[in-house]
Amino acid sequence: MIEYLPSLLLLCLLISAVFLIRLILEMPNSMDSKTDSITAEVRQVSEVLDDIADLINDALNAVANSPIAQTASSPMESILSGLISSVMTPKTHGNPQTQDRPIQEIDISPQVETENESN
Repeated sequence: MIEYLPSLLLLCLLISAVFLIRLILEMPNSMDSKTDSITAEVRQVSEVLDDIADLINDALNAVANSPIAQTASSPMESILSGLISSVMTPKTHGNPQTQDRPIQEIDISPQVETENESN
């Protein structure tokens, strides 16, 4: 009985290999139909995304009438533009404010001193 067990297992492996090869050979036929449906769905999604992008672009063009500020092409240019803008704009931060506040004097009454001495 034990002698037949390896032969039986090899026969099962041979049968499963045949089924596996048959499934692999049939796979491209089934994938063609699935890829067609996936391609159609991706096209529909891309059309919707294009419409949304057009709406957002139109809305941004309507809101923003000012030209877009250009970014500096070099670090020196960005440092220079920062220095120029800081010189051209008035600085209000850090200006001392002169407010006269009344000075409150500490008035020590003589009764408090006697109370402390008696205790």
